[in-house]
Amino acid sequence: MSKSDDTKAQIMRAAVQVFTRLGYDGAAVRDIANEAGVNLGLIRYHFGHKADLYRDTLAYISEQYNEVCLHALHQAIEQHNTPEDIIYSWLAAPITNWQDATVASGEDVLCFLNKMGYEPAELTRDVYESHYSYALQEWQDAVQAHFPGIRQGDWLWCLTCLRGMYFNIVAHNHFTLWGVPSIRDKEAAIQRLAADAVALLRTYSA
Repeated sequence: MSKSDDTKAQIMRAAVQVFTRLGYDGAAVRDIANEAGVNLGLIRYHFGHKADLYRDTLAYISEQYNEVCLHALHQAIEQHNTPEDIIYSWLAAPITNWQDATVASGEDVLCFLNKMGYEPAELTRDVYESHYSYALQEWQDAVQAHFPGIRQGDWLWCLTCLRGMYFNIVAHNHFTLWGVPSIRDKEAAIQRLAADAVALLRTYSA
């Protein structure tokens, strides 16, 4: 990795932390510069404006996110192909299979993605559509293949519930939720969530 690449990774690592902690509106470029230990000029040189830094960071981590999640998904389909394994494989992959923490750990990425869900759609839509949606759709198609009778509205309701509970598990250490104790064994919690999600889906597809 070149010195320039090192600097960009250093800035993106700081951006993940600051955007997760403060949100897009609450984060200033100066906060990110201070976190990264660089001057503002370097951030402007490598990324331009704050929105560009946010989207470039989101796009960068999406490549690794998609790689580890899709690999886990394909393994689950080849080895067992049960809906529980398919759901679990995708959700747990950033925790169990993350390879390179140069910019962020898998758990940090999940917390960043959780925060992304609260940002304005116009900020994230283009990156979501170009970098995330195709991989997520592959996972959704694999899940839905086990529930051919489910209506689209019911599927979206179940998916929304699943997403909310999932991020409550994986981002709980960063965002205190109603005084509930932190979940220590996240993998076990995700396994239970996958089983509960399948039970819910079966009630809608019966």
